Amino acid sequence: MSWQSYIDDNLLASGFCYAAICGFDGSPWANSPGFQLLPEEATLLSKVLSEGNIDTIASSGFTVAGQKYAFTRADLDDEEAAPSIQGRCKEEGLSGRGLIVMKSNQALIVGVHDPEYTSATFRQVNLDMTNLANYLMENGF
Repeated sequence: MSWQSYIDDNLLASGFCYAAICGFDGSPWANSPGFQLLPEEATLLSKVLSEGNIDTIASSGFTVAGQKYAFTRADLDDEEAAPSIQGRCKEEGLSGRGLIVMKSNQALIVGVHDPEYTSATFRQVNLDMTNLANYLMENGF
């Protein structure tokens, strides 16, 4: 399966409106059209997820693909799932958009959920991404 298939057949099909898989340095593996993390965004998120230090994003938020997000939650110590952070879009009119970033062994998996785009709930797309991240980690990625 190509990396693009994971975006199209898993993440976008489950209800994300934008998704990407990239290296910790931001090098793109696959992404939905017009959605790509910048190297400095990926580096920061990778560091936060690796080190567990959310202080760098907790008060000021963070950006993904140039869009500003407010930090809302981190799951960094779950031994059964990939470390993750979640955020809410800070742009007026888009505050319903939620973001999930998960870190596998070699990549960041990123998805943006917009309830106006899909009937899938944030909880459901989070579960679908968790399953994908766990699958990738079980297979060395």
